[in-house]
Amino acid sequence: MSVSTRFLRFASICAFATALTTLAIHLLPELWADADTFEEQLQLRHNSSYVLHSWVTVVHCLLVVVSMFGLGVLRLSVAPVLIRFGFLGFLFFAFIEILRTSLRIFALNRTWRANYEAATDDAARMSLRATIGAFSGINESLFFLFLTAFIIGLLCYGFAFVGAKGLEQKVGLLLLLWAALSIPGYVDTVRGTEVLSAYFEWVGSYFQPIARALLGVWLWTASNRPASPNPG
Repeated sequence: MSVSTRFLRFASICAFATALTTLAIHLLPELWADADTFEEQLQLRHNSSYVLHSWVTVVHCLLVVVSMFGLGVLRLSVAPVLIRFGFLGFLFFAFIEILRTSLRIFALNRTWRANYEAATDDAARMSLRATIGAFSGINESLFFLFLTAFIIGLLCYGFAFVGAKGLEQKVGLLLLLWAALSIPGYVDTVRGTEVLSAYFEWVGSYFQPIARALLGVWLWTASNRPASPNPG
């Protein structure tokens, strides 16, 4: 499979866009960080920043898929197995995160929280409150799958690129570093703690946007060197 210069530049623009959406995803929650009680969280569905955050997340996932496809296709003929497994990881990551976000938009906010506000019967409210409370467990389960798939994608792409020379090798090292920096949060997710991830909060707000922007730069640079045909 060959890829056009135009598509690589489009993938590059998508990578730059993911840097911006990553910033929004990690910074917007600060606007409702003080919503601690059940009643305050119930009102989040009316918060425009909270709603915007969900839709930005959906767009971000789609942009990641395009940018990572563009990135991977340039090494597909050299490391077909790693690139294919890596892209499947990113594709599954995007699916899980869009599913998780869709549940938050349509199930949690537009159905359960809305019905709780409208309910006048105490029994109905108690039932809905229990359902709303259970959502955090569903959310954590999906987050585990999301993070697992993303780390697999990073590792596969990282090892596919690190065997190259020059700038491509540096791209591989960047991806492997990204995977390593994701491990503390992954360990905390598995253990149900926040011990390690507290020291790595800067990864989402600072490292990831920079890393995504660097991938955008590399894709744009590589756009004059389309991938060679894939042997199959």
